Amino acid sequence: MPTWTRSALCCSLMVLALSGCASLSERQCRGEDWYQIGFSDGVNGARPDRVSSHGEACAKYSITVDTQQYEFGRRDGLVHYCTTARGFGIGQDGLAYTGVCEGSGEADFVRGWRVGRQFYEIDARLASIDSDMRMYRNRLSDKDLDDTQRRRIERVYRDLSYERSRLEADRRQLEWDLQRLLRDVRLVPKPL
Repeated sequence: MPTWTRSALCCSLMVLALSGCASLSERQCRGEDWYQIGFSDGVNGARPDRVSSHGEACAKYSITVDTQQYEFGRRDGLVHYCTTARGFGIGQDGLAYTGVCEGSGEADFVRGWRVGRQFYEIDARLASIDSDMRMYRNRLSDKDLDDTQRRRIERVYRDLSYERSRLEADRRQLEWDLQRLLRDVRLVPKPL
């Protein structure tokens, strides 16, 4: 499995694992600011079922979650999460979109996430190619290579170099796409 694929898988699993943890301390449960807890979770893109892990954590202290206030806060927090810029950041970090946004917020988030994800994939592939090119460059310095081995390594190195050039061109195009996306986002009037 390529390194960038393993990294993406690990990041996605970490996000899933963290989102399922019982996450509140006794002090947080006793503070009972369920709107603020929900808001904080929303800003961080928490799924609706996050409240159940809070319920489990607080049940240890005989405290019940105000699910209505929590959900009001989470939805208000999602307004800050479900943006093009946040989607771009999540995608560029190689993280999965968990489907928490709705309506125009989802369209904005996904638009940014797709561009960010493309950056992530290109950058991961470039890093892999750079690593492979270093390895082949080092092998070419081996005095024990015969002519056939040397030609094969040189051919692979040239192919990698070509692919790297193509990916760099794709990345430059993606940077233009990002600039256009950011310009379009600024042109869209914010709802009152």
